[in-house]
Amino acid sequence: MTARLASPSGFALPTVILLVALLTVLLAGGLSRVRADRQVAHASEETGNAFAIAQTGMQAYMGSVAGRPADGDSARINVVGGYANVVAHVLKTPVDTMANQLFLIRSTGVAINPNIGSTPQGRRTVAQFAEWQTGYIERRATLTMANGVRLRNGSSTIVIWGTDACGQEPPIPAIRTTVMTGPPNPPMDTVGAPPLVQHGAGTGLLVAAQTDVDWAAAIGGGIVPDDRVFRQGDTSFPIQLITGSLSLGGTSTGSGLLIVTGDLLLSGTSFYFEGVILVGGKIDFGASSNEVHGMLMSGLNEQLGINPQRTEISGGGKDLSLYFDACRVNQALAPLTGLTPVQNAWLDSWSVY
Repeated sequence: MTARLASPSGFALPTVILLVALLTVLLAGGLSRVRADRQVAHASEETGNAFAIAQTGMQAYMGSVAGRPADGDSARINVVGGYANVVAHVLKTPVDTMANQLFLIRSTGVAINPNIGSTPQGRRTVAQFAEWQTGYIERRATLTMANGVRLRNGSSTIVIWGTDACGQEPPIPAIRTTVMTGPPNPPMDTVGAPPLVQHGAGTGLLVAAQTDVDWAAAIGGGIVPDDRVFRQGDTSFPIQLITGSLSLGGTSTGSGLLIVTGDLLLSGTSFYFEGVILVGGKIDFGASSNEVHGMLMSGLNEQLGINPQRTEISGGGKDLSLYFDACRVNQALAPLTGLTPVQNAWLDSWSVY
């Protein structure tokens, strides 16, 4: 009897069906993985966009606030690709109304793709601790010299007035200093309440401290200048921070807040300035005509333990005219008023409940 083998044709169809099903599952899994990766990439992109929007909104808000914000003050900042909801919360209010007030500024960025619709595609919240800083300086005198002053004889006209030229504030002393030597010829024309405050030799640190100017902070990064050179002829009242000494000759004019860490040496035909001048070392009024409308301080390096040379008011036909002007002082300090970020107090992810 002859044995017959079973035909393999009966297994072909189930095998093909199994392979097709397996390939279908693998293909569906691959497509699902690709779709998930694309969704993750899209979400990551929109989250990054929302992060940028949140930062932009916070910077726009802090740069645009003109007055001290109330607790809970909020604003919607519209930017390209979405908008940011910014809220300011008061964290600390000092007793001194002129002291800095501490805020928490929270900005939630919302990314929107107009091709998809108005549904937010991403959200991100950032926060920044900030202080409301008031641009103010104590009106101690028109000319404050913590380093003392040396007056040189000569046919010079010296006029220093503490009467407010714009009539907004009461008179202040014309001069506040430690020691004065060398009586001028002719005598100085000083007007103020009182015209002269002299603390005596050896008290430069006292006079420098009484200005209430935090000199170390001012020259150590606390003030961000518009320029680090003297802006000749600029009438826009910029902030100018000069590291080292500044020598000006010829015809020099300027305005704003001028900070010089070293000495301010004036010479040439004339020097004219409107605003506030803060000098770490001495001022040498050596130009033929020296005229300032605002306030001046010298010898502030006394706060740093440095004893600079005395400020010099030269004789020999070199005229000096200094006038207290509260309007010019306020205009020079206006850029320092506003919300100032607290260093190392920024959070790139803030929980919102």
